[in-house]
Amino acid sequence: MFDLDLLRLFVKVAELGSIAAAARAEGISPSFASRRITALEQTLNSKLVVRTTRNLMLTNAGQACLSWARDSLNRHDQLIDELSSLEGVPRGVVRVASHIYTGHTYLNETIREFRVSYPDVHFQITISDRPASLVTEGYDIAIHSGPMPEGNFVGRRIRNYGRLVCASPDFLSRHFEPAVPRDLARLDILNHSLNEPSTWHFRQEDGTVVMQPLRPILESNSYLLLRDLALKGTGVIRISENMIGNELAQGRLVRLLPKYTCVDPGGDDYAVRLVYPDRHLPFRVQLFAEHLLARWSSGRSPEDEETRTIPDVPPVVPYPTRQTERL
Repeated sequence: MFDLDLLRLFVKVAELGSIAAAARAEGISPSFASRRITALEQTLNSKLVVRTTRNLMLTNAGQACLSWARDSLNRHDQLIDELSSLEGVPRGVVRVASHIYTGHTYLNETIREFRVSYPDVHFQITISDRPASLVTEGYDIAIHSGPMPEGNFVGRRIRNYGRLVCASPDFLSRHFEPAVPRDLARLDILNHSLNEPSTWHFRQEDGTVVMQPLRPILESNSYLLLRDLALKGTGVIRISENMIGNELAQGRLVRLLPKYTCVDPGGDDYAVRLVYPDRHLPFRVQLFAEHLLARWSSGRSPEDEETRTIPDVPPVVPYPTRQTERL
């Protein structure tokens, strides 16, 4: 029987295209990982990888070995899962992908509580700008905020949340406060490049949805950066109210367009969802998913239990003021 850790290492080498990168992911030295791959080649009496100065490629034998290794590991995981289900004692690894904010907010206490009941379940947490995409790469579940991602996914709503349009008092003193969404077209917009399209959608008090195309002066994949830029008076942002609660209370940011509700392009309220592949979930993953949903879907707010709304990050230090052109 082959060493399962060796098969996992080989799969990781194939996925990352580098023995050194796979070694870092597995927590071993590159030299040890290289010797292990060489030992696998000797055992199979086949050349599995071709090393160059810049990358690594699988041979035909390597491709065949990769398919076999993945199948063997999947079968092993399925057997362990079936046995743990029969015994009622889950064990194994739950792989979770999440945005930085949702991961920090929803996973801290959830995992701690879960492991009190199920200490044989371990976790691999990856922070990503596109957590749902990692589900297609083998992760078990993703905690996704925003519109339901496209793909062969099942999405279960954890809770709704609101996004607000806001700016600093300094910015408004130098410009003007918008009265309707179309006024935003005349203001400097700071936009999230991944989670917010450049056309913002709003629901009016009568329920109709209006949209406003925008030409942002700056786009970023970091809400933390956008928030700090807004605090410096750089422009208008649209962001989760949970991330700016303190700033609103302190008057450092001002909510704009209070009669309009921010909605996604489909006209729905924004939500935090548990996203997983449309297939049977392992026993341990099912238990964790139900635990997470039970904890946060019952009306309990993770933000109310968390004293900090975001992880500590260094403040943005601006360059000396100078005249710039619009992007």
